[in-house]
Amino acid sequence: MRTRRRPNEVAEGFVSEPDNCREDALKILERSLRTRVELEQKLRDKGHIASVIAPVLDRLTEVGLVDDAEYARAWLSGRWGRRPSGWRRLQQELEHKGVSKDDIEKARELLVARGTAPAETDSASKLVAQARRRYAKLEPHVQRQRLYALLARRGYDPDTIRRALAIDTPLESGVEA
Repeated sequence: MRTRRRPNEVAEGFVSEPDNCREDALKILERSLRTRVELEQKLRDKGHIASVIAPVLDRLTEVGLVDDAEYARAWLSGRWGRRPSGWRRLQQELEHKGVSKDDIEKARELLVARGTAPAETDSASKLVAQARRRYAKLEPHVQRQRLYALLARRGYDPDTIRRALAIDTPLESGVEA
């Protein structure tokens, strides 16, 4: 009968703990890109100890398999297309995933250099056009307030919001004059 080994136990016939940790990390990375923090958490969940995880992650970073800037670039390029959000909100989401501000800024600069980063004003205007139907029967000033609040919740800065609302056609009221 085979016995299950404990996470930090090395038995005859099993690979050493760092090798086991590296294999687990590679299996996780096969499925999708991960930030260093996410990968570290997954390895902890699998029972690896911090003193083994750190050198494994350092080595994976050296060879380019763990790259938070590349993760941020890939995440941003996919996220911008799916759901319009302002830069502040996207930055907060990436920080929540454990990506440093420097890596986030590198990713943004790379997307801007490649020309794949959408203009924030354009995406905000698109969001205004989508939301306008919901507010058609409201007074123009109430429409403007609601649209402003929607864009603020999505992470757009005040200047971008004002430009998006100014670009858009005049707000229409469902109320007869």
